[in-house]
Amino acid sequence: MSIENTKNIINALDKGDTVGAEKEFKAALSDKVGTELDAKRKDLAGTFITKQTEVETDDNTQSTEIDD
Repeated sequence: MSIENTKNIINALDKGDTVGAEKEFKAALSDKVGTELDAKRKDLAGTFITKQTEVETDDNTQSTEIDD
């Protein structure tokens, strides 16, 4: 939650605007979750690319002969 979101929540509660405070809280929570999801996506994408490269390297170095 950013400082701006926190201020908006406190100001809304100070005015007695519980609906406004709830909206600000949900917006702040949504921003935080979105940021964390983006970070996790980047981490996951990095591991996927690394694993894909390892699999391709392993497949290219092995040769299999089939006897008739």
